[in-house]
Amino acid sequence: MMIACRRLATAGLVRAALVCLLAAAVLPFCGGCGRKMVRGDEPARARPHRDRYTLTHVVGEGETLARIAENYYLDESRVADIAAWNGIDDPDRLAADSVLELRFDAGEWDRAEQRLAALDPYNQGVDALRSGRLDEAREAFAQALDLDPEFSDASYNLALVYLKRGRNTDAVALLDDLLAADPDDTDYLFAYGNAQFHQAEFAAAAGTFAAILDLRPGHRQAAFGRARALTEAGRRPEAIAAWQTYLALDASSAWSDRAREQLRILREGGDAVP
Repeated sequence: MMIACRRLATAGLVRAALVCLLAAAVLPFCGGCGRKMVRGDEPARARPHRDRYTLTHVVGEGETLARIAENYYLDESRVADIAAWNGIDDPDRLAADSVLELRFDAGEWDRAEQRLAALDPYNQGVDALRSGRLDEAREAFAQALDLDPEFSDASYNLALVYLKRGRNTDAVALLDDLLAADPDDTDYLFAYGNAQFHQAEFAAAAGTFAAILDLRPGHRQAAFGRARALTEAGRRPEAIAAWQTYLALDASSAWSDRAREQLRILREGGDAVP
């Protein structure tokens, strides 16, 4: 199961996935990197634009105007402004690698400049996390947060580092703050469910994965996680139903084979496969 990563890419945001094992039990839960923002070949610079400052932003694969607005302005309502400045008729359709102009007044630029200062250590952390250099990643994300304490993606990625290190309590502390600000973010919820699972809080983890499915019914990783958590919690009838739900979403992958095996054993009254 993959925890979606947040990687702030060529001055843009993309979602990727980095596979890793987070449990002795064979769970497809993976920690990852996050939306990665990179400045590109040339550093973004403030340029006078009448009474404003501007910078250019290269759109990452799967990135949305809402995420761009949140990262630069801390305000998703600025989507309409960004669309108007760039002649975008359909804000829901952004072409990867297209270039956007972002405008700021003097006060807003101070905020954007703070985010830009944090990008270099943040992206170093993303690359280190991808390569499994966890100590380096932890230091880089911490540095990014020192420069920009409101950098939520840096907090999220730092939480993933803690999950990989088995520091579930530290991960939960970060994720609690992130979820307080954005309780419907399924990436945050999935990481939180993983932390609960590895603290043997199986019933709570099942509830967290169920919350993800309420938001995104087709979320296969959450469906697998919920079934596994219910199995570990000893809630056999619910676990059987949950494995059936998972198989309705995924009938052909290697994980579906594991789900069928779990389902067979539960139906026969045996213990789940470790």
